[in-house]
Amino acid sequence: MNRRMVAATVSRTSALVLAILAGAAPADPLGRELYVEPAPLHAIIDELPRMPMEARLDLAGIIIEGLAAAYETELDQALQDLDRRGVGQRELTRWYQATAPILAELRAWQATVYMAQEVRLHIERHDQLLLLIDGRPLWIAWPRASAQAGLERELAAEFCRRHACPGVDAGDETGMEHGEDAMVQAADKSPLQGTWTLSQLRPPTWESSDGVNCEFANYSAIGEKEKLCRDLVADLQVLAAALREAVRRGERIEWRQVGIRAGPAGAQHRITVNQAGDYVGVYVPALAGREVDWPEAQRWLEARMDGRSVSATVLRAAPGR
Repeated sequence: MNRRMVAATVSRTSALVLAILAGAAPADPLGRELYVEPAPLHAIIDELPRMPMEARLDLAGIIIEGLAAAYETELDQALQDLDRRGVGQRELTRWYQATAPILAELRAWQATVYMAQEVRLHIERHDQLLLLIDGRPLWIAWPRASAQAGLERELAAEFCRRHACPGVDAGDETGMEHGEDAMVQAADKSPLQGTWTLSQLRPPTWESSDGVNCEFANYSAIGEKEKLCRDLVADLQVLAAALREAVRRGERIEWRQVGIRAGPAGAQHRITVNQAGDYVGVYVPALAGREVDWPEAQRWLEARMDGRSVSATVLRAAPGR
């Protein structure tokens, strides 16, 4: 199987995996997509022509390794599923037989990538990534589309641990985790300073310098609790940047309608902004993973958009937390 055949087969296999494992995607009942947070890997690829060849080779190696690892994980799961009898066994067998050679070929690509003379990466239509190694093409097609955003975010973070990345300060991965460009970071990433307060009238509370408060039942695991609140603040800042961009484009935010719809693990989340269901797409795992006081979060976001400072308790104390 030559490399051109591998590229085409990877794409066909990806479609088959989606059909088998994810099922047909229903029609999206939501409204318009007003804004989507830039993908961190795409930001790196945009800057890649200005990076040294060493960095280009390393990024290609990281991507191929990530792609091979993703298929390897799916193959391991398929082997476990093949031990079961029932609907879908024939399809799983076909998928396994088609995918095993692709994984072997990806490992061959991995073994030779660092000896290449030229590496280029392109983002084609529909955001599909094309990798050219010494002129030979490899389409990057992940086995699960729902995991693509999370996997690419991890690859981008790994690359930025090794090389200087656009719009990311040294030693600070927050911007890369959220895929912000330099302009958005400058506008919305204030220093996450804060203090703990103790009062007889309220639970232990961590208060950020920009007015976000998190209550906890006690002081146990204080470091983890402070990190949680810092993560919530970072997510709120990312969301504020996305909402500001939507408003800049002429959209109107209905604050009482602002709410989160958690997506697949590692994927972007959809934040509805009006009764019609229009939304912005951002990666805010801390907001999605906690029982946030949304009226308070809405109040903080609205004030942020208006240039006002408010104190908002977005996380309430709960037993055991």
